[in-house]
Amino acid sequence: MNRFDVIIVGAGITGLASAYHLKKMNEKLKIAILDKKPAYCQGNTAKSAAAFRNLFSSDVNRKITQSTIEFYRHVQNDLKIDLGMHFNGYLFLGDRKFIDNPTFKGFVEEGIASYVSEQTLISAGFRTKLSEEEISVMNLSNIEGGLLGLNCGILAPEKICEFYGNELGKMGVEFYFGTEVKAPSLQPVTPLNYPGEPFVWQKTVLSTIETNRGEFSASDFIFCTDVWTSDILDSTGIDGHTRGKKRQVFQISGPEVETVMGTGLIEGQNVMTLTILPSHEIVLRPDPESHSIWVTIADDYNRNFSTTEDPQPERDFYEKSLFPILTAYFPQLKNSKVSSMWAGYYAYNTIDKTHYVFRDKNIIVATGSSGSGIMKADAIGRVVASLQGGIDKTVLFGDLVIDTSDLGIHKRKVKEEEMVI
Repeated sequence: MNRFDVIIVGAGITGLASAYHLKKMNEKLKIAILDKKPAYCQGNTAKSAAAFRNLFSSDVNRKITQSTIEFYRHVQNDLKIDLGMHFNGYLFLGDRKFIDNPTFKGFVEEGIASYVSEQTLISAGFRTKLSEEEISVMNLSNIEGGLLGLNCGILAPEKICEFYGNELGKMGVEFYFGTEVKAPSLQPVTPLNYPGEPFVWQKTVLSTIETNRGEFSASDFIFCTDVWTSDILDSTGIDGHTRGKKRQVFQISGPEVETVMGTGLIEGQNVMTLTILPSHEIVLRPDPESHSIWVTIADDYNRNFSTTEDPQPERDFYEKSLFPILTAYFPQLKNSKVSSMWAGYYAYNTIDKTHYVFRDKNIIVATGSSGSGIMKADAIGRVVASLQGGIDKTVLFGDLVIDTSDLGIHKRKVKEEEMVI
């Protein structure tokens, strides 16, 4: 029997950040991280668009993203560990009604965003006036301006994972890769060794879990299992409150792409601003290392809730759904080519689009990132550590504070998030 104080199931970014802050809080904890993949961050973390922003309508989301961004900035600037972090901005585009959104006005008043004029966008290579046919047939809109998030940008998912992974190795956290957890069952706290246990009148906990590598035992179990949380926990009767939807990323390359890549709007940055096109919210994410652009979208309708072990991208989806919109606003990209593509999942909290971090018995669940796992990971790791340690207030990086229960179930204090892309 492998015995630990804490076992974390899932070696994605949330699992790594949780282990890191658990150890920071109590270095004596004996912690193991289990994952079915051959290395850490090989699931949806690796398939992420890996961008960050602090433009959120929910106060809790603002705090957990802002603190995570500042922690990553600290790692890169103060600790001198390259995270591939670029503060190249987030650009939301739309018509006048879109730009006049009261939430956007609040961002500008706070100084975390600024407005971009149509003329500036034309100078940057955007086509802002579309044909009547494009507007009516494809349900597109003209661009009359943009909102530019200033403390926003991109990073390299493998580099932030490597930072946490290296630190955990130094801290003595044990990794068990290639370890698949079987459906767990709650066990009686005081077993009677009688057939049929546990009975409904017995107090139960999760004391051991079975895997393909034998049994593991712990005082606390933390499930950072993303879209697979509900599937894993169903046997316990504990609701994971998460559903999965496939999301695809298409990398496009070519001379025209490299030209567009040089059209940044943040002073001092020579990297294209991450851009969200109007109407259907197609995201264009620059990748400086490969001189390419990643194209993705959260296509909710007619995209079912489901998961498979190895989701595949659909080339036809890019060519028929994304490419026509992309070239309507960037005609110069009509000869660009798809050089790579991949697919992963959003772990959706379908109620308010914000993480769940809650305890039930000796089980802690951290899931429901709704597409913002990397940009909130450090803060979520701190909330997990506070919850495990019985601490009511979670102090985030930069001395921001939230109630540990804010992201829970019973005392949850989260408004439905407007800014989900």
